[in-house]
Amino acid sequence: MNMWIDIKYANLLSVQLENYTVKSNNPYLANFRCPFCGDSQKSKKKTRGYLYTKTTSLFYKCHNCGVGTTLGNVIKYVNPSLYNEYKLERYKEGMDIGNAAKPHAKIEFTNFSPQFEERSPLERLFDSVSTLPKHNIGVKYLESRMIPRDKWSDIYFAYETKKLVELCPDYDEIVQYEEPRIILPFISRSNDLVGVSARAVEKNNLRYLTLRIDKSTPLIYNVNNVDLTKQIYCVEGPLDSLFLNNAVAVGSADLARVSSILPKGNTTLVFDNQPRNPEVVRIMKKAMEDGWKITVWPDTIEQKDINDMVLSGRNPDEIQEVINMNSHSGLSLRLKLNEWSKC
Repeated sequence: MNMWIDIKYANLLSVQLENYTVKSNNPYLANFRCPFCGDSQKSKKKTRGYLYTKTTSLFYKCHNCGVGTTLGNVIKYVNPSLYNEYKLERYKEGMDIGNAAKPHAKIEFTNFSPQFEERSPLERLFDSVSTLPKHNIGVKYLESRMIPRDKWSDIYFAYETKKLVELCPDYDEIVQYEEPRIILPFISRSNDLVGVSARAVEKNNLRYLTLRIDKSTPLIYNVNNVDLTKQIYCVEGPLDSLFLNNAVAVGSADLARVSSILPKGNTTLVFDNQPRNPEVVRIMKKAMEDGWKITVWPDTIEQKDINDMVLSGRNPDEIQEVINMNSHSGLSLRLKLNEWSKC
C-alpha cells in the first residue's frame, strides 16, 4: 500500500518538476531535472534526478549534485503543503513516514557537497551495480552471466546511454539511443578514467559501445588493479577477465600491443577459442613472433570464451589451471599453434 501512496504523490508532484518523465511503471522509475541543484546550467534538457523503487517505497537520487533521500523529503522541499497531505495519508494507513519527517532536504544537499567533490565522473552519472535492487535489469544481466559479486562494485549501470556523452562529448553524434547498458570503466595505472565500454543488456545490434576519453592511453581493462610483479593474464573481453586472478582485458585487435604497459616476461595472452577464425589466428601468430607467451586451448574446450566456459559449468579455478597448463612460447608455441589452427 505504501508504494501505491508514494506513486500517487510522485505523480501529484510531477507537475512541479521540470521535464518529469516516467521511464517505467513496474518497477516505478521517473526522471526529471533535480529540484535541489537545478541540474545542468548549460543544457535545459539535462535530467539527472531519479525517483526509483527500493523495496516498497520510492527514493530519490541526483547524479549531478549527489543528493540521495526519500520521496518525502523531495515533496517537503518542493511543496510543503502537499507534504503534509502525504504525511497524513501514510499515517492513516498506519505507516511509518520514516525519513520523510527528518531534516529539510536543503540541509541534506549541503551535507552532500564535500562528497560531490570526491566522487568520480562515473559515480556522479551512474550507480554501481552493487547498490541496485535485485529486480534491476543490470543486476539480472550480471547474474545471468554469473559475474562474481565481489566485482560488481566496479561495474556501473546506465538507464540512459546518452549520458555517456557527458564523459566523452566527442561521441555526441554516435551515442544516439536511450537504452540500459552496463558500464565497464577503463582506468589507467595513474587512476585516470581513459575510456568506457558500454555493454547492452537488452537485444541490440550494437552489443558493445566503446568510448575513448584519453586517446593517447591504451584501453586496458582492470590495469589499475593488477600486480605487475606477478603472473598477468591478458584476455579479450572485460567480463572474461573477472573470472581470473590478476587479469586484464583488451580487444582482440590490441592484444599484442600492450608491451608498453604489461611486461612480456610474466604476461600470458589468452585469446578467445576460435581456431577457425583467420583474423584471430593471424594476430596470435604476430604475437608469437613478437615473443609473447600465449594460451593454445586444448580440444577438450569447446566454448568460445571464458565466460561461456563458466556458464557451461566449469569452475574459474579449473579454467585458470587449463590456461596455465596450455600456455607456450617459442618453438613449443609454434608447434601447438599450427596444430590448433584449423583455417
